[in-house]
Amino acid sequence: MAFTDRDRRIFATTDWETMQRAHNRASQLLDRCPRTHERCNDLARIIMAIFESGVRDEDELAAMAANRELNYMAGRGIFQKPFPFKKPAHATRESLTEH
Repeated sequence: MAFTDRDRRIFATTDWETMQRAHNRASQLLDRCPRTHERCNDLARIIMAIFESGVRDEDELAAMAANRELNYMAGRGIFQKPFPFKKPAHATRESLTEH
């Protein structure tokens, strides 16, 4: 991920590594190069924003960011089915239907 100075934020090294893996995975989902695609930095900023909102799972980060990019592409007439989110291992039918 390439950033300008204004994009630099203070994160732990492990956080940067998680975001980098998520960026690579999201780029793979979108079938584009994570370094040279014209929107690679925009995708990186999306991943950083989602990470800052509290999402720490790299697969979930990748799917959320890739789906956000699909919204951008849809605005330009390119449509694709959304990418599925990984279901948490601890989620059960009962926990999803509690009132």
